Amino acid sequence: MSHDEDASALRPPAPKPLGSAPPGERVLRFAGGRASLRLHRRTARVGAALSLLLLALLCVALVAGDFVVTPAEVVDTLLGRPPEPRAEFFVLGRRLPRALVAMAVGACLALAGAIFQSLSRNALASPDVIGVSGGASLGAVAAMLLFGGAAAGPGAVAGAVGTAVILLAITARSGLHGARLVLTGVAVSAIAVAAVEYALSQVFLASATTAQTWLVGSLQGVGWHSLPPALLAVALATPVLWWAAPACRALALGEETALALGVRAPLVRGILLGVATLLVAAAVATTGPVSFVALAAPHLARRLCRSESMVCAALCGACLLLASDLVALTAFPAPVPAGVVTVTLGGAFFLWLLWREGRGRG
Repeated sequence: MSHDEDASALRPPAPKPLGSAPPGERVLRFAGGRASLRLHRRTARVGAALSLLLLALLCVALVAGDFVVTPAEVVDTLLGRPPEPRAEFFVLGRRLPRALVAMAVGACLALAGAIFQSLSRNALASPDVIGVSGGASLGAVAAMLLFGGAAAGPGAVAGAVGTAVILLAITARSGLHGARLVLTGVAVSAIAVAAVEYALSQVFLASATTAQTWLVGSLQGVGWHSLPPALLAVALATPVLWWAAPACRALALGEETALALGVRAPLVRGILLGVATLLVAAAVATTGPVSFVALAAPHLARRLCRSESMVCAALCGACLLLASDLVALTAFPAPVPAGVVTVTLGGAFFLWLLWREGRGRG
C-alpha cells in the first residue's frame, strides 16, 4: 500500500450534507429549498399499493348490486353517455356517492385514531374506545329526537367536543397518555351509551328504531348531500397534520426532548385534539358511529409501512370501510349496516391486539 493510499484509509469519511436523508428515505425540496418533504420509499410503495386497492374497490362498488351494470356501461355513464336511465340512476345517484362517502368517512376515522394513538402513546386509544364517538353519538341522537334528523350534525359536533373537554379535564394532571386515558374513556363511553339507551326508551317506537339503526353505523340512504362534511373535515385536517408532523416526531422522543427542541407541547396537543374531535364528529354525523375502523386502520398502516404515516392510515381507513360496506351489501341474503361488518372484524382485531400487548409486556 502506498503512502497516499494509507493516508486515505486513515482519513475519516466525509460528513454527509446537512439535511441529507438516511438510507431508504429521500428528501424532496420545494420553493427554492424553503420547504421540504421527507419521503420514505417503503411508505411510498405502500401508499401506491393502497391507492390502487382503493381504486379497485371503487370499481367493484360501481358494478356490484342487484341491478347489474357492466364495466363498459359504468365508463360510459361516468363520461356522460349513460346507456339507459337506470344505469345513470344506480351509478351516479346511488353507488358512486355511497362509495365516496365510505372512503371519506373511513379516512376521517383512521386519521382521528392515528392522532389519538400518537397523542396518548397508547396502542388501544381510538375515538370509539376512549368515548369521543360515544359522546358524538349521544349528541346526535339527542338532537335527532328533539329537533329532527337535520340536527344530527350539530349535535354530533357538540357531543364530541363535550366529551373531549371532559377527557381533558379528568386527565389534566396525568396527561393524554397511558392506561388512565383508556380507562377514563371507557367509563365516559359507558355513561354515553347508558344515556343513549335511556333517551331511546322514552320516545316513540319508530323514532327509536330509526336511531338504533343509525347507531350501528350505516351508509344506507347516504347521497351526494352526505359527502361535504367528511370531505371538509379531511381538507381542514390535512394542512394541520402537515404542520404538526415534526412536532409529533419530537413528542414521540419524550416530553423533555420535545421541550428542548422548542416544541410547545400543550399547544400542539390541543390543536391535534381539536382536529381529531372534528374528524370524529363529521364521521359520526354522516354515517353514525362506525366502530373499530379508527382502531384498526392506524395499526395496519404502521405494520405495512414500518413507520408512522397519516396518509397510509387514511388510505387504510378508506379501504376498510369501503370493503366492509361491499361485504355488508353482497355477502348476506339482505343488506346489513356496514357497522355490523366492522364490529365483527374489529372485535377479532381488538382481541388479537390485546393478546399481543399482553404478550409483549409479559
